[in-house]
Amino acid sequence: MMNDPLELSTRRLSEARRRGNVDDVAEGLAFYANELIKNGQLESARVALDEAAQIHHARGRIYDEARCMQLSATVCRLEGRLDEAKQRADRALELSEASGPIAVSAHAEFGEIAMAEGRSAAAITAYGAALESGETTGLVGPARAALLRKRAAALVAAGQHQDAVHDLESAFDLLMQTGDRLTATRTLIEEATALQHAGLYAEAERIVPRATELAVQTNDHGALADIQLLLATQALERRDAVGAMAAAREARTQALAANAPTSYIAATVTVAQLSDMAGDRPTAYETLVVGWVTLADLLGSEMARMAFEPKLKELRQRWGAPAFDEIKKRYEEHRRSMKRG
Repeated sequence: MMNDPLELSTRRLSEARRRGNVDDVAEGLAFYANELIKNGQLESARVALDEAAQIHHARGRIYDEARCMQLSATVCRLEGRLDEAKQRADRALELSEASGPIAVSAHAEFGEIAMAEGRSAAAITAYGAALESGETTGLVGPARAALLRKRAAALVAAGQHQDAVHDLESAFDLLMQTGDRLTATRTLIEEATALQHAGLYAEAERIVPRATELAVQTNDHGALADIQLLLATQALERRDAVGAMAAAREARTQALAANAPTSYIAATVTVAQLSDMAGDRPTAYETLVVGWVTLADLLGSEMARMAFEPKLKELRQRWGAPAFDEIKKRYEEHRRSMKRG
């Protein structure tokens, strides 16, 4: 299509190459790489960014070279090329002399790489360095909040839940100051989750009403789904199976309203597990099968199979093949009778 952004950026780059102006080529490469990233063409984007960085290096434009190297580092990480990502982020940091917005992004990239490698302690340090660099560059509230949330995730992974809660409280305050209630709600959910991981269920429960209030105000069904999943966990901690089931079912409903596959899978699996725990095997089986069909409509049959087939196999192994096959047979007979009726 003539107005397709990727096609337009391709033509812009081709015209710049034809004219032979290297500065225009470098600018065209940046636009082209951006559209390639949006379209998931990561390898081509990396090649374009590296070429742009080389042009900026030859022209002595240090900031522009650093910017390209930092973005190329991110692309490498998304490709799974973590060593190359580190090299590019290190080069960006070197060029920026560890100060300015590029340094903030480069430190944050090191944090992302460390998390991808499962090195939570290194990620905590990197995100801390990004926040420190941001202090001297006037990092805006939303960007600072994003870094605090990232460091909190690393702190949770390292088992440092109280420190994570402190970061999330700070992030929440920043987000509310800037009026971003949607992200603020997510931050509250993350805080409650961190408290639950620490075994501080009473403190987590005190956060839920505020998160629910914000989610209702913003009509955020996805957040409401995740809140209900938290409530299900809290109910189980109190040995309230009925409350846990009600919350899990509501989470499933809210996840469908939000078209949120991850939350839908979690809620559906929770309903099935609770049904199995209660000895209601037919409902456990039906829940997973219906979940499979529903998710297939949302994401396609392969993603649905990957999400639910292992859970059904677990039931078959736990119940035994004869019992599982009998429940499956009865379910299919019931479905056929419903269609005839």
